[in-house]
Order: sequence, then C-alpha cells, then structure tokens
Amino acid sequence: MDTLRIEFLEEADRPAMCRMLEESGDVALDVLLRHRRPSSLYTTFVAVRGDAIEGMLTGSFDSNVAESGAFESYELPVAPHAFLDRIHVHSAVRHAGVGSALISAYAAEAAERGCTFVAGTIDVSSDPTARIMFFKQCGFRVVGQENFGARPADLLGGTPGRRRPV
Repeated sequence: MDTLRIEFLEEADRPAMCRMLEESGDVALDVLLRHRRPSSLYTTFVAVRGDAIEGMLTGSFDSNVAESGAFESYELPVAPHAFLDRIHVHSAVRHAGVGSALISAYAAEAAERGCTFVAGTIDVSSDPTARIMFFKQCGFRVVGQENFGARPADLLGGTPGRRRPV
C-alpha cells in the first residue's frame, strides 16, 4: 500500500484535484468552479497516495481573525493567524486519516510562518455534526456550530512525506 503524502498543490495537478472533488459527489458546483483556477489568497495542500489525490485543504497565513469579531469567545494571541478556508476528503477514503494529515501539515506550515492561531468556519449548509466532531478530534475548540480554532501546537501530529516546494 502506498504511503499518504501531503504536498503543496502544483498547478499541473489542479485538474486531478478538481476531478477528485467532482467524483466525491458532495461538493457544490460553486466550490468546484472556484478551485478550477489558482487563488492569490489561499495556499492549497493535497493529500496524495500513489498517483491519486485523496483530499485537499486551502487556507491563508496572513489573517487577523480578531478583526471580524466572530472569534471573540477565544483568547486570541496577537496576529498573524492562519485561516482554514476549506478541507475536503474524497468520500471513498474518509475516516482513514487523510483529513487529520492535512490539518497537521497545515498547522505545521502555519507555525513555520509564525502564525499564532489557526481558525476556520464550519460549513453548516447541511448537518454539521460530523464536521464538528472531526475538528474537535483534530484538537480544535468549536464554539457553537460554526467557528473553530486552536494554537498550531495543539494541532500538530505526524505529517508523513510532507515536502516543501523548491
């Protein structure tokens, strides 16, 4: 069995990532269309096993989540904060560690870039129960049904085969 690797998305792999999102069967069309082109706001990580992309995560490393007021129930350290925009794992490989490996790689990169907090907002367009449980299991504190956050050190776990771009 091939080892799971977490990598930064290379543009040549964007079509394969979009196919993974489409084949998963539970990604909204507007989300799929957004990921078909590069973003200047977000860095994209992909989880790769063999030649197949099994999951993806997009996020930024230059946020100040205190400005929005949405995270006022957290004791926020001084910015910069990382903001996790989206994480998706193909439906066929969920509950196999792909999502937690993506979170670990993102938290490690956030720490390397000097981010003091990792935050995000849970998609509540459908029942968020499983998503809330996932983020809690990764080490995030979830407030209500929407916001999650933690310091990078609270999220760090193994990041197998992670590579930095050259």
